[in-house]
Amino acid sequence: MLHIYDCHDAKKDSSGRRLWRKFPESTQEILEPHLHTRYVAAQSSDWSGVTKPIYRGKQGRTFKDWVCTWTGYLLTKIRHLKASHVFKACSTIIKHDTQTALFLLPHIIIYALLDGSEDENLEIYNEILAVLTHAEKLDEQQEADSCHLSAQTIFSIFDHLTRWTRHRLQTLAMSRMKKTGASSDHHDDPEYRKIQDFLAKIPQDVLAKASYNCKAYTRSLMHFEAFITSQKQDLQQHLGFMQKLYVMMDEPDGVAGVSAIRQENPTLHAQILEHESIGRLRDASACYERAIQLESSDVSLHQGLLKSLINLGQLSTALVHVNGVLSERPEWTSDLNSYRVESSWKLGRWDSLENYIKNETGSSNSWNVGLGKILLAAKKRDEEDFNKHLKVMRSEQMGPLSAASMENGSYQRGYEYIVRLHMLNEIERGVKCMLGLNADNGVGVDEDQHQMLNNWKTRLEITQSSFRTQEPILSLRRALLGLVELPDIRDENKEIGQCWLQSARVARKAGHIQTAYSSLLNASAYSMPEYCLEKAKWLWSKGDLHQALISLQKGVEEYFDDTTKRRLAADTSETAMADKLIHAKALLLIGRFMEATAKSESNAVMRQYKEVIAVHKEWEDGHFYLAKYYDRIMSTVADRPEKQGEIVLYVVKHFGHSLQYGNQYIYQSMPRLLTLWLDFGAKVSDQEKSKKSDKFVSNKTVLVHLNKMMADQCDKLAPYQYLTAFSQLISRVCHTQVTVFEQLKEIIAKLMVVFPQQAVWMMMAVSKSTYVMRTKRCQDIFSRAMEMNGDLHKFIQDATKLQDRLLDVCNSPVDATYDKLSMSVHFKPLKRMVENENFSPIIVPRQSVMTVTLPSTPGVHPNHNPFPSGEVYIREFEDPIEVLPSLQKPKKISIRGTDGKLYLMMCKPKDDLRKDSRLMEFNAIINKCLKKDAESRRLQLHIRTYAVIPLNEECGLLEWVPNTAGLRQILHKIYKEKGLYTSGRELKSMTVPLTSSVDTKLNVFKNKLLPRFPVVFPEWFLKTFPDPTSWYLARLSYARTSAVMSIVGYILGLGDRHGENILFDSTNGDTVHVDFNCLFNKGETFDWPERVPFRLTRNMVDAMGPMGYEGIFRRACEVTMKVMRDQTDPLMSVLKTLIYDPLVEWSKPSRSRASMLADSGEINNEKAMTHVKDIEHRLQGKLKNKNKTRGLPLSVEGHVHYLIHEATDERNLCQMYIGWAAYL
Repeated sequence: MLHIYDCHDAKKDSSGRRLWRKFPESTQEILEPHLHTRYVAAQSSDWSGVTKPIYRGKQGRTFKDWVCTWTGYLLTKIRHLKASHVFKACSTIIKHDTQTALFLLPHIIIYALLDGSEDENLEIYNEILAVLTHAEKLDEQQEADSCHLSAQTIFSIFDHLTRWTRHRLQTLAMSRMKKTGASSDHHDDPEYRKIQDFLAKIPQDVLAKASYNCKAYTRSLMHFEAFITSQKQDLQQHLGFMQKLYVMMDEPDGVAGVSAIRQENPTLHAQILEHESIGRLRDASACYERAIQLESSDVSLHQGLLKSLINLGQLSTALVHVNGVLSERPEWTSDLNSYRVESSWKLGRWDSLENYIKNETGSSNSWNVGLGKILLAAKKRDEEDFNKHLKVMRSEQMGPLSAASMENGSYQRGYEYIVRLHMLNEIERGVKCMLGLNADNGVGVDEDQHQMLNNWKTRLEITQSSFRTQEPILSLRRALLGLVELPDIRDENKEIGQCWLQSARVARKAGHIQTAYSSLLNASAYSMPEYCLEKAKWLWSKGDLHQALISLQKGVEEYFDDTTKRRLAADTSETAMADKLIHAKALLLIGRFMEATAKSESNAVMRQYKEVIAVHKEWEDGHFYLAKYYDRIMSTVADRPEKQGEIVLYVVKHFGHSLQYGNQYIYQSMPRLLTLWLDFGAKVSDQEKSKKSDKFVSNKTVLVHLNKMMADQCDKLAPYQYLTAFSQLISRVCHTQVTVFEQLKEIIAKLMVVFPQQAVWMMMAVSKSTYVMRTKRCQDIFSRAMEMNGDLHKFIQDATKLQDRLLDVCNSPVDATYDKLSMSVHFKPLKRMVENENFSPIIVPRQSVMTVTLPSTPGVHPNHNPFPSGEVYIREFEDPIEVLPSLQKPKKISIRGTDGKLYLMMCKPKDDLRKDSRLMEFNAIINKCLKKDAESRRLQLHIRTYAVIPLNEECGLLEWVPNTAGLRQILHKIYKEKGLYTSGRELKSMTVPLTSSVDTKLNVFKNKLLPRFPVVFPEWFLKTFPDPTSWYLARLSYARTSAVMSIVGYILGLGDRHGENILFDSTNGDTVHVDFNCLFNKGETFDWPERVPFRLTRNMVDAMGPMGYEGIFRRACEVTMKVMRDQTDPLMSVLKTLIYDPLVEWSKPSRSRASMLADSGEINNEKAMTHVKDIEHRLQGKLKNKNKTRGLPLSVEGHVHYLIHEATDERNLCQMYIGWAAYL
């Protein structure tokens, strides 16, 4: 190889010498002797007698033989001189090293195809087809390992060829754009055409089925979709295969999507798949029964029925069924015996297990038979047999894992086998610990057993929290615990019972209600107090509300009678505390059920919640739910102010206690607690002015207590807890009640002292307010903070100077011809100031250091650090500054941090970013709510947020979101590559006047605009995410993040969602929305009023896959809408800060109002009240038409259906402004 590239260390400069210089010294040392060697590679082998296809022929029986023979044979077909020399130099290694052969094979094939004749290329095609057709017809028991690896090799070649054509296409497009300024047809490039034609010949449906059999499901989906679009197939004919794919990927939303687009009645098989995907196994069994009646000779139907029975936990029934069928059809023994084996080891019937294992023929094991053999050997204490079977089962998982590891995203694809290895590890360690088999360490069994059970708990927590992953692990653990009679029989029973309860919990959370019932029946035998809790939750989840309440009340009476209560009250051991918590949880659940069913009067519910606190005083949940209930009661006594005043104290007290014991509900408790206190203060202030004496006296007394309570809590709560509501605190700095402001000032000043870096950035806009009162109050807070800590004086001074200099950058006018400025030339004072060594360290305001991270464990943690990623300070501002082309000429600046990294920010002038800032906080709270909800956690729903720092009322900084491109930019780039670009002038000629009829607009939209802009967005995903797993995950992420933001945007009345305000992340497919200036349905007041609730145009729908918005997108919308409705209270308390906050410019105030504002700075903004009311209506499912509510509130599903219809209706889209680009 060194000789080919003329590599040497001579004095004369040449390409060979430059190459040699690039090697590190250590490599040069190894290679130096080879520079002058006289060794020559032996003559290459003779390939003339090779039979083709090589795969599974005489010279390709094993995977290694096939790869090495095929690679060696293809080398002889390369005519390109240099490539031929290079590959031949490697040919001697290929015979001995499969990895090198696999690495070189895709590159060799490219050259072989480019240099080869038609016949030679046909040989390559036939070889590929031989592997794929074998994989397509693969039987699970035969040669699975080598077939998986061979098929994966073909997949890797296919990927390499696809990447090569894409790269070639881009290179051609770029070079032609440079030459001619327009893209011409790429099909006249012979090399591109040769590879592209070869790829087009490989049937995508065969690739899809081969991938499916190799368990590469995401790849299968990718090829299958390509087959449907390229062959113009009728999707309806192929829904069965698609549904099967989504079932195997454990994606019930996908299965639901397939059902939604199915036009005919589903077949029995389709119904079975749907039932299985959502855990309705009883219904699936009924369908199997019917199918067996119709086709009694199909063994796969019996296998399906047995899987359903085993998953339902009906193991004895499964055994009876297999034995019954085999007595009639003994020839099916090899197909059905593994189900008998599985049922036997799960039931602990070891004698039957031994008999059934004897029926197993052949060397290859199915997974459950293998487990049966291992467990039986353990039961018999046969160490040799145990280790032998364990070794066999481990090595059998390696084939598919090796195949999966050959491409990106392999962890996800190989996860099933990783879980199997996890289970084998638990068998090995469990048997070693409990039976002493292979116990080569001298640790006592009892002590080790406790460690083992703790270890199990931790191991289960780190597995994927799906039913499909966790249930097999729990079944195996029960079998392991059943292997042995432990010294303390009660403990062993308890552990088996706990495993059953965990199974019931996992099944219930996955929506597998029928399976959960079976596990509950088994758990009921073990007398555990947690059982009554799980049973009540199960009854509740299946809609049996009344029964859930009764069952739980009976359970509490049974497990926690008076004697037990007295014993627990006196006992402080760890076990007693755990039982106390279970008791409190059960009592709390009774209270919540009583409240939800509305079957009890409010005093009874109140007593119930108080009992929770009596049992467990230091549990945050008890205090939180009691506070919430008091809050609910308070809204019913609005006409009795004295009663309201009394209740306010209870609400604030219990919210405060809840926060003292933990942070689980902080985003609900803290905003509500502050709102109640500040609103009550404002009410007292109003009464002072209007001189309402009687009510005023009692309320003033309440306020004194409230202020004392707040002062007390300010001492007891950790400062980071208040920091979560900083913007709410700062929005009320103009509070008219003096004592309330004094307390507010104390809280904010304390935050300034503890978190000066974050607080100063958050207060910048307020300190520069145009309202005198706000600026004055802000200065008061700064003064109080400096009294508490004198060192802050210089820091605040420096931060203010930095703010002024950054405002100069924002507001500095830019000549229209400039696209770059220089920091050291145009903004020298800023650069010099920051680089001065006496300048205070000030953080780079990134989102990660401006957002509080809460402790991950319960309790308050007074010393918790809410910014664990560490603070990075501004070291310098770098040159150059990029001027962006939009109207306001924002500037992109680069900040070098003290960690040496570069951070990009955008300085935006003439735009009030305070609205964006509030909205980012709102989105952050929605993210917290989405994380707390189990279903949205499963779907990984979230909104992409970034830091927004207003500097004053019309300028600010935005954190730059890297690796993103706007929708318009992405689509226009693809249109240009395809030669489909439409100029602005042409577009203008197709614009219809605003006054034209809807039919005219629709006609132009459908017949002129849409044909000019075909759907191309799906191509971006294929190009940006070349390997199947990242492609599939990116598309899932795109659909789900689009759905979340669509619903949140609709609720907030977010408009102006044109192609530059929606960005897509090229690393993971996330949708990122920017520019939140058009809020609260402002878009409806434009000259061309906005007609759609959110952007869901053709390109966006098609990029979600063949099912469009059905399934994944729709489900994500429904879950988001449900979470927002459930969390209406905390979300509204965040939005209501806008009412008191002239930070947000709702409408220009009238002259009289302006003078009031200048005077006080806090006012109830009527326009804001209207907007907040509208948002409340949308959260309740009420639709509005021309500002009038119409019809009754819609359900979550009905509301989402209406919105999707409105967003995709062409009659709405054709009336949108042309710049919004509804045609894209």
